[in-house]
Amino acid sequence: MTSCLTRSVTLLLVVVAGAVVVSTGGASPTAATLRLDGVPFRPELALTAARRSVGLMNRRPAPADGMLFVFPEDTTGGFWMKNTLVPLTIAFFDARGKRVRKLSMTPCRSDPCRVYDPKRWYRFALELRASDARRAATLGPVAELRRLSRRAS
Repeated sequence: MTSCLTRSVTLLLVVVAGAVVVSTGGASPTAATLRLDGVPFRPELALTAARRSVGLMNRRPAPADGMLFVFPEDTTGGFWMKNTLVPLTIAFFDARGKRVRKLSMTPCRSDPCRVYDPKRWYRFALELRASDARRAATLGPVAELRRLSRRAS
């Protein structure tokens, strides 16, 4: 009886794992390999409105390659640092991966919190540790950026 139960549990785990791989296209839903200024990097992804609204709140430290906020279409508007524990730099990029603005942001523990508005249209916003020395002038490749935009909601 135990071996039958073990086989059933194993089969169930294989089916669930297979479903996860199929649903994500075999790739991680939370990270992607991109290039920042021509150098490979793997930022965490915020592809949904829910994920974008949480961002890097309540996290210490920020991920080494930051978090990339991906929007399905060009957008405007700012970011805030409510409940964000570490200082960050944010770089805003257009749909082709060209930086349109870069700002330094400081943590905010209580309202009102400053809104960091690029005052430009953008498709991607990359939050990096404030100590990150990368220029963050270009993001790519463009084909991967388009694919991510199609996945965003």
